[in-house]
Amino acid sequence: MQCFTDHFRRDRPQGKVVGGVNEDGIKRQGVDVEKVIGIDHGALRIRPLVGAGWGRCGLVYGQYERESGLTFAVCALNGHNTSQAEHLGQSLVRRLGRWAKGSEAHSMMHNLFAWLRHGNKRQLAREIRRWIWLNRQAPQNPLELDENLMLGWFDGPVPLDYRGAGNCFVMHASGPENGELWMNACKAPLPALRSVQNLPIYYIVVLRECGAAYYAASMPQARGLPGFPMMRPLAIDAVCEANPVYPGLYQSVLGQIGFRVDTRVYRTQVARLPELAQWFGTAHAAAMLQGRGQIADVSAEVGGDWTVYDGSLLPEMNGEQTAAAENLVMLDPGVATGLLHAVVGLEPGSPAAGLAWRFQDCRNHWRLVFSRNACRLMLVYQGRSHEVAVESKLSSSAAKNNSVQILDDGLTLQFSLNGQLLFGGSIADDRLAESTGVGLIAGETVAEEFCISHFEAHPRELPIPPALDLPSPWCKNGDSPAVADGFVAPAGPLEARKTNLGNRSWRRQIGDGFFDLTGQGSVRVRAGVDKPNPGRTVYLVDWNQPEFADVAVTLTPPGKRRGEGERCRSGLAFWQDEDNHILINTWLDDGYGGASISSFFRLNGVEELYDAVWTNVGDRVVWGQQFRMRVAFDGMCYLVSVNDEPVLFRALSDVRPETVPLKIRGVGLLANWEWGNDTGTVFEDFKALARSSTP
Repeated sequence: MQCFTDHFRRDRPQGKVVGGVNEDGIKRQGVDVEKVIGIDHGALRIRPLVGAGWGRCGLVYGQYERESGLTFAVCALNGHNTSQAEHLGQSLVRRLGRWAKGSEAHSMMHNLFAWLRHGNKRQLAREIRRWIWLNRQAPQNPLELDENLMLGWFDGPVPLDYRGAGNCFVMHASGPENGELWMNACKAPLPALRSVQNLPIYYIVVLRECGAAYYAASMPQARGLPGFPMMRPLAIDAVCEANPVYPGLYQSVLGQIGFRVDTRVYRTQVARLPELAQWFGTAHAAAMLQGRGQIADVSAEVGGDWTVYDGSLLPEMNGEQTAAAENLVMLDPGVATGLLHAVVGLEPGSPAAGLAWRFQDCRNHWRLVFSRNACRLMLVYQGRSHEVAVESKLSSSAAKNNSVQILDDGLTLQFSLNGQLLFGGSIADDRLAESTGVGLIAGETVAEEFCISHFEAHPRELPIPPALDLPSPWCKNGDSPAVADGFVAPAGPLEARKTNLGNRSWRRQIGDGFFDLTGQGSVRVRAGVDKPNPGRTVYLVDWNQPEFADVAVTLTPPGKRRGEGERCRSGLAFWQDEDNHILINTWLDDGYGGASISSFFRLNGVEELYDAVWTNVGDRVVWGQQFRMRVAFDGMCYLVSVNDEPVLFRALSDVRPETVPLKIRGVGLLANWEWGNDTGTVFEDFKALARSSTP
């Protein structure tokens, strides 16, 4: 079957995508039981299912024969990485009452009249059905559905589960830390990245004769992933032999606690990449380790000649035999390794042996050493050996061919054996992080039963192959300071204060609360635990570039620790008029084991409370500690960053397809209502940047 790129340029109504063809004439197959898949604004849209589950909503592109280098690439923004099917925790009557009250910025009657004029009646009817389904299903038959998206190469056109479904990525809901990215390896889901934020992600799966290599990228400065056009190797699967295979993506559930949010897919592509067709793919050091003879006399397939320390290793039919008291042979690709994979044999009587990396010299390196009954993580540092962790009971299935993987981003290390994590999860350690040697280590005893083969080491990041036609991420930044305020002034009301830069006057736009200058270079919400801020309050300054604003402020949530009853609900506001604005705030509360960044929209006079979009940011925001919130907004798309790390991206058309870009007339500070009110957040160093030119 031919290669193709699906750009989603032609709009298609919901329910009319599966069964049609793309611009290359490739048939879009799959399943769309509830008619939730459509195309608009240059992207595929997947709306929430009423009845959650796999095998109900997905897009695939037909049947391909497995071949090395055959690649499926997807650029997508998952609706919410912590989407899960769960009981609402309230009756339908209470849910509808909360919907009618909304954010409490206006009266219930005002909200209802606005919704009757401009609200989406069909959407609400569908949401009610979904709420009923969740409340009926979850108590009687707990769904335990925390995996919400899978994409890659499947072993059938309509996979009914992600387990062993082929070579695919899986997004797993991880609660306060948002999403966790898994990959099928050794027919099991292998976790690779935790706290994945709600950002566009580039997913790339390169097939091999047996198994596949997984790569991913995101926006610049995203945690755990390089910014496009670079990609990070995340996993190697050396087991899956499914043939034929089907490239595609499937959604099982969208939204959390009854909120709704759509997935957007910007591009899918199937390509043949001859440069990645060899068994080691993108490795910068690789050796099959088969045949006979001294390893020192044989160059690796990639990485040059081996350097021998303290002995030698003899490649002996699918592996090595030890030949000295301690054998250490190394390759040096000149760049730090981020993914190390090998096939290791563990038979009764085998000597301790394994992998070495972050190798500086014999006195400074890391080791992962296996014996039949245990696995030890060792750090040799300044000539002394330290046992960092031990896995004393290996899987009973560990035998001749075991897939061993090390994932290393320079700050954290993660280890797996046959798709199962070792040592209980990631280990944080940056010692020797930039050392570049990788290789093999084995003990004294000669034992044919112990073997290592298919040794491959990949860099931490590398360019996305140019043959992959993937779109650049939205990236707009201000470069021209227009308004700034350090709030250096005597204590008093913020109202009518002139900004240091721009000479703009602060005004309270909406709400009954107050923001006060503290006299210490900051502004504080006039509130406390005993008297929280009375609902949504917005202070603005005028803005003269309606097409774009890049605004940042430093916030300090009130309190010192969990349990004090303090709440943070503050952030930034972008204002066109009373009926059209977007509000971004922090949510920090005793009632949940993390924090979030939330966005609320009032568009064409209607604010749908359950359209709010947020991302769970874990411990990026905590009580009493400053953090920098920054939001870039061009009237349609917005990107929220916390301490320069992007955490939330959306387009207003993702929320309401009919939305036109807003004109930004004002920017400013916000204390919002979000299931509770702010108790005294402090703002400092407000800055708003314009764009001096349009690229």
